[in-house]
Amino acid sequence: MSDRRVTVCYHRLKTGATLWCLSLCLLHSGGCGGEAAPQAEEGGQVAVPVAETAERGPVKMTVTANKGALTLAERLKLTVEVIAEEGVDVEMPRFGGRITDFTIHDFRETSEEPVDGGHRWRQEYDLDVFLSGEYTVPEFTAMFTDRRKGDGDVIEAGVTTDEFTVTVTSLVEGDFDPEQFADIKGPIALPVDRTWTWAWWTGGGLCAAVVAIVLLVMLVRRLRRAPPEIVIPAHEWAFDQLQGLIDEQLVEQGMVHEFYFRLSMIVRVYIERRFDLMAPEWTTEEFLVEVQRSLKLPIEYRGMLGGFLTACDMVKYALHEPGATEIEDVFNAARDFVDRSADRATGRAAA
Repeated sequence: MSDRRVTVCYHRLKTGATLWCLSLCLLHSGGCGGEAAPQAEEGGQVAVPVAETAERGPVKMTVTANKGALTLAERLKLTVEVIAEEGVDVEMPRFGGRITDFTIHDFRETSEEPVDGGHRWRQEYDLDVFLSGEYTVPEFTAMFTDRRKGDGDVIEAGVTTDEFTVTVTSLVEGDFDPEQFADIKGPIALPVDRTWTWAWWTGGGLCAAVVAIVLLVMLVRRLRRAPPEIVIPAHEWAFDQLQGLIDEQLVEQGMVHEFYFRLSMIVRVYIERRFDLMAPEWTTEEFLVEVQRSLKLPIEYRGMLGGFLTACDMVKYALHEPGATEIEDVFNAARDFVDRSADRATGRAAA
């Protein structure tokens, strides 16, 4: 074999060995640099969990948020874990439908399970928030009963984690400036050509009749094969509508009047579904008169609704331009009314 052929074979062997080593590096933890880098979310931000741990005697409790910063389009996932030694019983924290400013969208709980030297209890919360800002995850307290001595001596105590803060940001970059919104312009009169008015009326009437007949036939056919209605509780419908209103970002686009109109209609339809009052068809004055005569709406909600509807009318009809604080307050009022008046045991069919 000539010197040239020996040199070529050597270089081929060297290149193959190099590629083989490089492949091993890439397959091991994503490269030769050791551990893989944290996964970045869309937008370049890294999702960093936030955790608070407290320990008292034989019990250790940890509260973990999956993110310390999130957007309005995301849900905060909260995990509560308690580990206790053998002979210790634990009572986990209990909440209703809310944790301070967060609405509980979903809740899961794992019953007591054995771990090394004791037992573990676990809860998972999916939390919604409707406005941007700083939110405090409150203290969590788990009560426990210590029976380890076994001589009838029982110790009852609790372990509590510290509160911590998460940041919720808007989906729109930049600051909110209510002064950028322009007033609603008045109507503009348009000229009307009456030459063929009778012809238009006649043709329009015939078309309307044909369309009405077609729609009636379609409706009858649909009713014959309509599936059973899915019943959605009124408060769940309202919360979904409120979340959808936030997702549309009407305020960030300067459509404050549209935002107030939609918010008012959500509350009115919720009142109809929840209390069987025809609120969507009434003016604010008619509504306030009717609720004073009706026994369907409890007294404690009447003043709250009157103030809310009046605030909406000031924007919808009096051309009032609200500031950022007013917008947040009126949205919070709608959300709180739905949450406090919700009947979570029953619901009416969704439209």
